[in-house]
Amino acid sequence: MHYTVTVGYESEQMDREGNPRLTKSNIIVQAESNAEANITASKFLAGDIRSSQIIDVKKLKIDCIIDDKNTPEYYKTK
Repeated sequence: MHYTVTVGYESEQMDREGNPRLTKSNIIVQAESNAEANITASKFLAGDIRSSQIIDVKKLKIDCIIDDKNTPEYYKTK
């Protein structure tokens, strides 16, 4: 299964209360559960020097992934 993890990166701009504004970004994580996706994304973000926080984790609504690892027959050149 795949999950969409929405991450908020702090920017240098401030909101009205003086808190840093967040720039949202989405990453896709392969995991067996919501909790595993959260843990995997946290490990990934730990290597980033920017200050960030996970805002949301949702199951990605897809039926099939076509890529060179899972379906190499579509990527062979003749």
